[in-house]
Amino acid sequence: MNNAGHLPISETARRAGKKTRRGRPRKNTVQDASVKEMPAVGTLSRTKTLLLAALRVWELKHRISE
Repeated sequence: MNNAGHLPISETARRAGKKTRRGRPRKNTVQDASVKEMPAVGTLSRTKTLLLAALRVWELKHRISE
């Protein structure tokens, strides 16, 4: 496709100008601002925190609510 003496555009050059975002757009929520620092690695409180987070994920996945 050589139009009016112009050089052909390579496939890479065509894709270079295209900037699209995939996935869901991020929303700034209150939870983002209230993220607490995790306890030190190897402590019982960190293990408890991770287990509770995993439980919340499992409950959301299986649609269990209080």
